[in-house]
Amino acid sequence: MKYKVECKSLLLQKALEEFLKEYISEDGVVISDEKGDIIIGKDIRKPFSKSQLLIQLEALHQKNQIKNHVDDKLEIDMKIFDDLMQKEEKTLSFEEKLDNLIDEFKVNLKKLIKEEYGKK
Repeated sequence: MKYKVECKSLLLQKALEEFLKEYISEDGVVISDEKGDIIIGKDIRKPFSKSQLLIQLEALHQKNQIKNHVDDKLEIDMKIFDDLMQKEEKTLSFEEKLDNLIDEFKVNLKKLIKEEYGKK
């Protein structure tokens, strides 16, 4: 994994650059002490040694991979669900169609809320 370090704290900037020197890239995942993809003090606990930093970064990477896999699976499941719904809509009553629309709205609303609060 490649990282880009952008810290206000010069000491933290230099420490991260030294610890991650073989992983530094201009187009990598941004590590910062204020805002970025990975925030020191929030995503990475302080104080840390080089090995602790690498372990925490690996854990974050694995967590993101799992989240992406789950999101992809949810997207596939929703596509299958939508296909089934389109086939069944032809034979459903008005009340059943309304219930299905409300259920779909709930799923999309929960997904939107999860995405919004998952960023912070």
